[in-house]
Amino acid sequence: MIKGVFFDLYNTLIGYQPSREEMTVKLLADMNYPINENDLYLPMNKADEYFYLQNAQNPISLREKPEQFAVWSHYYRIILEEIGIEAKPELINTLISRWKNLKWEMILYEDVIPCLKNLKSRNLKIGLISNADRDMSELFNKTGLNTYLETVVISQEVGVTKPNPLIFQAALRKSGLTAKEVLYIGDQYQVDYIGAMNVGLNPVLLDRRNCYLDLNDCRRITGLGELEYCIDNT
Repeated sequence: MIKGVFFDLYNTLIGYQPSREEMTVKLLADMNYPINENDLYLPMNKADEYFYLQNAQNPISLREKPEQFAVWSHYYRIILEEIGIEAKPELINTLISRWKNLKWEMILYEDVIPCLKNLKSRNLKIGLISNADRDMSELFNKTGLNTYLETVVISQEVGVTKPNPLIFQAALRKSGLTAKEVLYIGDQYQVDYIGAMNVGLNPVLLDRRNCYLDLNDCRRITGLGELEYCIDNT
């Protein structure tokens, strides 16, 4: 029986406003590379997978500046190659430089609060497991997540990142729940879904952009409105 639901943070509960795709479209358009926002969904997801696996090996924020730059360079190389643009070093350098000057805010997806209210009404424990490398209390207060989150574990506190089993196990200890009693929802297949499954949690892949249509071996949803069915059928 499911007694708790734990979430990933970025691209699961909160996203960028404007979206990362919108900002990237504008950056490329300013450099005479017109593309459609929809064309970026799969490439950015592929680049995200690379980034998160790199971060799992060694937190990128703790690396030397040249190594951080190398990771971001490869990140943008993946995106450019996937959308058919030659990944010239000067283009990559310009993208990295201009991205730093963009302004955005982090906002909740529209389905988050209704979902959390429903979970709370069912007396389910609500938790969060994030690879965030800084204190998130200000964001939680601003978005109202602090009202709902009972168990919060971030990589900054435990010293490891997903998919390392230790971060999932830390959340279980903090909540007092067993792995079989927890449903875990995240947007990355390797980092979130496989990471949670390897610890024995019940994983659900949140695929808001339909980037994982080719996966047949996992439970996949496209919005948090579908989560109640997963809870009732686990």
